[in-house]
Amino acid sequence: MKSRTILFSLSTMVIMANAGFFDHDKAYYTSHLEDAEEKIKTCKKEIAIARIDEDKEKVMTLMKDKECKGAFDAVREHRRKIYKIEREVKQKKRAEGKAKKKAIFNKEYPEQLVTLEKMPYAEFYMIKDSCGYSGFGNVSAKCKAYHDIKQKRENQALEDLILKYNGDDLIAYRKKTCKEQGYQNVNCGLAISAAAKDEKDTIARLKMDKVSLKKVFNECSVQVKVFRKKMKWNDANALTQGFKCRTAMAAARDFGIFGLSKPMK
Repeated sequence: MKSRTILFSLSTMVIMANAGFFDHDKAYYTSHLEDAEEKIKTCKKEIAIARIDEDKEKVMTLMKDKECKGAFDAVREHRRKIYKIEREVKQKKRAEGKAKKKAIFNKEYPEQLVTLEKMPYAEFYMIKDSCGYSGFGNVSAKCKAYHDIKQKRENQALEDLILKYNGDDLIAYRKKTCKEQGYQNVNCGLAISAAAKDEKDTIARLKMDKVSLKKVFNECSVQVKVFRKKMKWNDANALTQGFKCRTAMAAARDFGIFGLSKPMK
């Protein structure tokens, strides 16, 4: 008889628990998330009804209800855990992707350097259209290599052109190239830069070597006097405007000498 009473009591408790006669706490809902979701729906529904009825006291009671709060907290924490796991997975994939890209970049970069070093300058110059004007940021191995050697390639191209042509010959080449190929052409731009560099470097070199400057300057001074004496004004102007005498005159100005009327002492 006593055993039957105990069994009956236990059965009654189970039935009551299943029927919702016992409150559930956060710990319960943490391990019974489906129940928690259902409880949240019930709580929200009851709160909504209380608000429609304008029963502020009931709204506050429901919002403070431990079982409702336990269900909310359990679901919220679960979602945070899921979000954290998903974020960690994404971060891992992102890191793996970056590592893979870096490995590919590190392999391609030296190969691109070799290729771009050997490439004809006119072809190399045109890469700017696809690589832009900056080597910073997320750029390809090719564009990074291009920007890293851009100045070096340009300087070398200028030196090569100046070695091939210089002085008046370089100026003639510049005029011919720009006329035939247009001022937007890479060869015209290179010729303009080379001619400017050749003149600047020649003037600087003459300033540092007064003996050479004196020789060139006095040759120009004697020749221009001959032309002027014979009233060959066009020849005299052409001489002063030519590369040799023009650079000598520019360098001589540093020594307080202006014009070719008098020789340099």
